[in-house]
Amino acid sequence: VHPDERNVYLGSGGDLKKADDGSLKLDGKFRLDPSLPYGERQWNEIRGDTIVLNKPVGYVSGQEEHGYTPAVRLLTRSNLYFEDGDDETKETLSMGSYLHFSKKNFSHHEDTVFKHSTTTNRSLSESSKVENFHNEATLSGYATAGRLDVDSTGVLIFTKAGAVAKRIIAPDSKIEKEYIVRVEPASQLSKREKEMGMTNLPRPKRSLKALLRGGKRLFGDPKPLKPLVAAEWLEEDSFYNDYVGENRSQIGGTLRLVLQEGKKRQIRRMCRELLGMHVSSLERVSLGPVLLGSLPEGKWRPLREEEVRRIFKDSTNIWKLKTS
Repeated sequence: VHPDERNVYLGSGGDLKKADDGSLKLDGKFRLDPSLPYGERQWNEIRGDTIVLNKPVGYVSGQEEHGYTPAVRLLTRSNLYFEDGDDETKETLSMGSYLHFSKKNFSHHEDTVFKHSTTTNRSLSESSKVENFHNEATLSGYATAGRLDVDSTGVLIFTKAGAVAKRIIAPDSKIEKEYIVRVEPASQLSKREKEMGMTNLPRPKRSLKALLRGGKRLFGDPKPLKPLVAAEWLEEDSFYNDYVGENRSQIGGTLRLVLQEGKKRQIRRMCRELLGMHVSSLERVSLGPVLLGSLPEGKWRPLREEEVRRIFKDSTNIWKLKTS
């Protein structure tokens, strides 16, 4: 089997063989036509290849680092979420050939327990804490498509399919990511910013033009930022601000940001370096057609057929999807 064909299934561990007619069989179950783009294949060929997790604070997207537990540890059978009327997910699980669970040798960090952040309005059940995962089997063969830092929550995609991962994380990807961001005036430089060589932050500001126009550069980054698709205040709070004397200025609150880029810690850095705002909480509520919706924190589900199809369309505008 040609490597490009095998790359359709990242780490699946399945037995992929070519039939006499040129089609492919995965574990002898389905004929995969390599001439068809991934997004146009029969649903039973790609069902269960991609899942979405509502990542809590305290878990890292990739490999274990700095004592934090990788989010893949949450991909257990007990954390699989069924919505009322979600027959598609139930069918995927009942068919038995799509979602495979196995025990892995993870490092044990008994003292690394998820501590629920008071800045999010969702809660993680006791059954989802780290110490209960050591003996649970997790999904096999999935890799993250994109990242979400340890202090952030929300939509995190895992996939077996190289085509899906490329569609989401390629530098020229047009898939939009929507975030709800809680901010407050930044009081001083962080240790990291000082180590980078920064000497000051801008005064806190309400105007979001710098985000919408693009062209600005983050400190030490030679590549200018792309304009955000959308940036607006959802809620504004009053904070005492030394810069405006005894007056109170409405310069903090909750932002809705939609962007197509995905630089490391981009939103947190944009808010600090361009707006003079510190991010106190950040939640990714959608990635293209995949909406967080009612998915509880710490739970996951397979993507539905419509979501996978829309990922491969030219436009995955989340607001069109929400109103359709």
